[in-house]
Amino acid sequence: MGRKKKKQTKPWCWYCNREFDDEKILLQHQKAKHFKCHICHKKLYTGPGLQIHCMQVHKENIDKVPNAIKGRDNIEIEIYGMEGIPEEDIREHDKQRVGKDKDETNGGNLKMNPVAMMPTLNHAQMNMMQAPMMPLFQGMPFGLGPMPPSLMTQMMSVPMVAHMRPPMMPQQAMQPAT
Repeated sequence: MGRKKKKQTKPWCWYCNREFDDEKILLQHQKAKHFKCHICHKKLYTGPGLQIHCMQVHKENIDKVPNAIKGRDNIEIEIYGMEGIPEEDIREHDKQRVGKDKDETNGGNLKMNPVAMMPTLNHAQMNMMQAPMMPLFQGMPFGLGPMPPSLMTQMMSVPMVAHMRPPMMPQQAMQPAT
């Protein structure tokens, strides 16, 4: 029997506590949600980068990271993906995650009443469930059927208008007609 591997923590966004499967997706999220200029919609890499951009380009001062949890909206902290996150916040997130994992493995100590968990249905929904369902498609109810051959031959005999002709190849355009 070997050692139990330490669970690798998933990448997570410090600004909104959202977890991601890959750090590249986390970076895309941060650029789109937290480091996007609200004026020109340019996506930047860090909070201080966003602040500098807004000051230099738009002459506007930003004091908070947009779409961030209260207390985690400090624009001065330079966070790029998982880099730059304060140590105490990493430890706190791991504790919350370990607590959540224990609840899932124990199956939860709370016993739920299965009747209370079932969704309630009104009378119309109950009647819909009991009524026999009609098949959705019976033949071809919508649109037109296939084009009759007589109409097809008439369409073929009509000459094409100049603007509807296919474009000519450059070699064909240069050769004189014989």
